[in-house]
Amino acid sequence: MSRVKQYGEVLTPLPLVDEILDKLPSELFEDPEKTFLDPSCGNGNFLVRVLQRKLDNGSKPTEALMTIYGVEIQQDNVEECRQRLLEIAGDTKKHRLIVKHNIVCADALSLDYENWYQHINELS
Repeated sequence: MSRVKQYGEVLTPLPLVDEILDKLPSELFEDPEKTFLDPSCGNGNFLVRVLQRKLDNGSKPTEALMTIYGVEIQQDNVEECRQRLLEIAGDTKKHRLIVKHNIVCADALSLDYENWYQHINELS
């Protein structure tokens, strides 16, 4: 069975991601503390573009990664998303720890977001 049929997996093309993000107020990317969550992040198309926009607007790589969260049901997509974020922010031990905790393989409909968020705050 294809992943489209089994999981509804459709990865958003980057031009469409950019078009959608262009409609958001630019202040969202200028605020280093503003958080972003993609509850079905796939291989990270939205999250890598958000990261790049935050970096382009003056956020430091570590602080930008700390504000980006993703949930994905497919482990291979989680790994690809993490790697793509690290390629942009820099592959350091701290960054690997951040993306390991911020980009998770889970069912977004049943994830305990409150406890996940509290655990992530312990990384700071």
